[in-house]
Amino acid sequence: MRRKTHILVIDGEGIARDGLCALLQQDEALHLDATFSSARAALRARGDLRPQVVIMDFALAMKSGPQTIAHVKKRWPEATVLVLSVSGEGQAIEAARRAGADGYVLRNDQRAELFNALHALAERRHYISRTVLEPPSGSARVTPRTRRTESAGLLTAREQEVVTLIAEGYRTREMAQLLSLSHKTVERHRTNLMRKLGVRSATGVVAFAITHGYVGF
Repeated sequence: MRRKTHILVIDGEGIARDGLCALLQQDEALHLDATFSSARAALRARGDLRPQVVIMDFALAMKSGPQTIAHVKKRWPEATVLVLSVSGEGQAIEAARRAGADGYVLRNDQRAELFNALHALAERRHYISRTVLEPPSGSARVTPRTRRTESAGLLTAREQEVVTLIAEGYRTREMAQLLSLSHKTVERHRTNLMRKLGVRSATGVVAFAITHGYVGF
């Protein structure tokens, strides 16, 4: 018999939490160990809880501070953390990554996306919602993965450095200082790489960087 993946849920929204728990019970490969309305309650919980994946409300985690996810991982060192968010914007994705999240899924994703994320994290693989990476046709947020893959080899070494720094949250002025380049030169590299990747915002650059290993998630 296949071993079940043990899940712990931290979500401050009662109705949403109940719906999530009901959804988890539909997958026989998952076992819901416990639910909590706050990270503090989870961290103070007694008992032999050994979750493999902790699902955490992104807004709750950020409200408590970026160190919240670190505290959760310290409490359960074998666990990975999947954040649920309402935002698919680059700043939110980067904030979650910096806070230590291993996966990122949107609250309005289909249930298959959630299950895919949970199974990936159970195997200690990072996961980011395909809705963010490959939005519906007509959206300017991120280009399709096939187009990004085809364009990956087009980036110069300097452009790859800029991609990494953008994904890590650095601003143009900060990148110029780190790379010992002028502000205008960094802007030119930024414009060129976004044109090559076919993206129109930092969100697209972040998604490209994550999927191609420039930064972890």
